[in-house]
Amino acid sequence: MKTKIFAIPVLTCGLLLSGVSSLTAGLSGAIFTTNSSGTVVNGNQYDSPCSVYLNGGPGPHAPAHAAGLPDGDYYFQVTDPSGQQLLSTDPVGNRRFTVSGGVIVAYVGDGISPIHLTGPNQNDPGGVTIRLANLSCPSDFRPTSNNGGAYKVWVTPVSNFNGSPVLVDNPCGNGCFHGFVPSATKTDNFKVNTASATFCLTVQKLFLQSDNITLAPQPNWEFDVTDPLSVTNQFFTDTTGQVVVCDLAPGLYTVTENVPQSIPYSVIGLAVNNIPLSPATSTSFSWSIGQPAVGIVFQNQAQSGGGPQ
Repeated sequence: MKTKIFAIPVLTCGLLLSGVSSLTAGLSGAIFTTNSSGTVVNGNQYDSPCSVYLNGGPGPHAPAHAAGLPDGDYYFQVTDPSGQQLLSTDPVGNRRFTVSGGVIVAYVGDGISPIHLTGPNQNDPGGVTIRLANLSCPSDFRPTSNNGGAYKVWVTPVSNFNGSPVLVDNPCGNGCFHGFVPSATKTDNFKVNTASATFCLTVQKLFLQSDNITLAPQPNWEFDVTDPLSVTNQFFTDTTGQVVVCDLAPGLYTVTENVPQSIPYSVIGLAVNNIPLSPATSTSFSWSIGQPAVGIVFQNQAQSGGGPQ
């Protein structure tokens, strides 16, 4: 008898570490986390809660529709690994999706709350991935209390949900987690390591045309970006008047336009993330984990006798 009692917690621990619930025999199929395009199969390490997407069905090297969820509508939620702390912040009805042919084919939502973005599933044509956080990310979902940065995503059929979909949380007694019953639920664990989070910087150059109305993109315009280590790199705008620099670490940055001597102009506008600033040829900003990507727009006007028209 003692040997039998000892074996049960060892098995349960192993299942939890693998990211699979020990009580999911009642629901066939599988779920896993991935990137927006679904090209990462069963990923479990992410640098931002905004980059974690839900997928279902095949594991590594499996056929496209292997282990697909049964057709129908489902709810999902994000919790800490124990399931005790609900981390999703929108109503359950806003976390609804549809499965057809064993593949997630649509995000439904409640039509009121911020939506959850979807991406084209590259492994399953016609299928989509669903971002676990809604458009308010990084506010949604909340940080986990787990010291290792671990989270758990849950999926259950709408017909098996125990509660009201208009509520965010649904207390439902022992053996039920925020309206999700383990015996009718699939789960998967993942981690978010925000220490490695990065962002993308987009800089755009626009010139006011001779009609004093039209703003046109200016290609081949040089911008110098000085990073937190005081290293300056040169970048040039493309045909859309933009340059995009990614994989930038947190810290202080300075962006300066390098003006060709042959193009006399005056500065008429500057905006950072759609917030107007005093017109200038240089601007500085600080980025920290959890903030959105940064977009800067410089607007200029050619002086008489020179410049783009």
